[in-house]
Amino acid sequence: MVLCRHPSTRALRRLGALWVFVAVVARLAAQADQVPGTLPEDVLPGLRSILEIALQRSPQLLSAEFERTLAEARVDGANAPRLPSVGGNLNYANNQTAISSNTDSQTRDNGLFYNIGVTQALFHWRALKNQSDSARINALIARKSLDLAARELAVLMRRMYLALIVEKTRLAAASESLRLMRADLAVTEEKKAKGTVSSAAVEGDKLRIREVQLDCDRLAAEFEANLRRFARLAGVPGLKAEDVPDTLPALPFSPDLAAALSAAVLRDGAKSTLEYEINELRVRDSLLRHAIEKVRLYPKFYANAGYSLENSTNVNSGVVNQQGIQRRTVSVYAQWSIFDGFATRGVLKEAIATRRMQERRLAIDTESVLQNVQILERTLRLDAEQQALAEIRESLAIEGTRIVGREVEFGNVPKADLDRARAQVLHARIKTHEARATLYGRWSEFVAVTGADPTLRQLSSRHAREKP
Repeated sequence: MVLCRHPSTRALRRLGALWVFVAVVARLAAQADQVPGTLPEDVLPGLRSILEIALQRSPQLLSAEFERTLAEARVDGANAPRLPSVGGNLNYANNQTAISSNTDSQTRDNGLFYNIGVTQALFHWRALKNQSDSARINALIARKSLDLAARELAVLMRRMYLALIVEKTRLAAASESLRLMRADLAVTEEKKAKGTVSSAAVEGDKLRIREVQLDCDRLAAEFEANLRRFARLAGVPGLKAEDVPDTLPALPFSPDLAAALSAAVLRDGAKSTLEYEINELRVRDSLLRHAIEKVRLYPKFYANAGYSLENSTNVNSGVVNQQGIQRRTVSVYAQWSIFDGFATRGVLKEAIATRRMQERRLAIDTESVLQNVQILERTLRLDAEQQALAEIRESLAIEGTRIVGREVEFGNVPKADLDRARAQVLHARIKTHEARATLYGRWSEFVAVTGADPTLRQLSSRHAREKP
């Protein structure tokens, strides 16, 4: 009799959950591929070239690169105790020996004397291996810290570039306002010449022009200073105002894409972020340090082999005889530090405290990253709404300018009203650029934190997922 076993309800549920998980992962991966085209450098070609140069020449990254080089160099030093050590000495000597009570009996031995030896560590309770692993972990931390510095630099460069565009827009609006005020002053002076306005009105217009001129000069000075800071930070000398665009296109923000990126980070507990990887490596290093210090007082075993030619002196019946002797030795020995004045107990306490501190830091930083991702996602939706409202206001101002322009053509309103309407368009454009710059900057930070920045993924080192 054959019994047919049907899958249980629990197994079906597990299978269904697996299919759902695979479908969600595939959907998130597909949405993550939509990130290219949404970053500032995708609509501002000049920024892309600046970013490429900055990721190679920036002083901050050069400093991080030096730290990485030093950490990798220390790996060789940590591996050295696990390899054989070879040493020796060589000397040419003229040895003359005599008995102190009979100096007439002397003997000489001249020639080349030497010795050479090889020592190999045999068993150190895994302390040497742990030292090598610790050095490799620190080298990997330095590499990932370099990636983190590159990520933060890219976010900073984007925000500074966007801020420069906004400042340039403000400067253009202020210059236009100054031009309109000067035109109004010319009209006021004509009215004064006709006797329709007083001198106080003219002086008042001149005072306002001076104030606006001061604001323009201040904006121009700040723009020039920020441009120089940006060029110095990026490692791009000679950057000019003409290299900064006059306009900033709108960001095609996708709430679904932001939700997908956020969900991916929340699902794995931020383990895919650089912050988690660096802190987790530090925890592993602290565990290795504790293991190393734990066997500090244990005996350490070595093997040694040597060959030497040395001088030997013998005294027999008042006669001194010295001669060269060849010696070959092979040995296994142990070194044992039995008591070190409780120094080991102190370093063990320090290692335990360091481990606990790193574990706590891992938990705090992970929670901070998760909170930051959620806050950024919520704020992005508000920024997108702010961008939409600013664009509507700018559209209304542009439409109002068209209406005033038609009225001017019909002679219903003076031309000065058209100039003022155009000035309002410029001020509305400032608000639009500010909203777009805020959205672009926050979006680039969000993409970088979630690890979906295509620029950094392309430039990232091959060690992104390397294990020591």
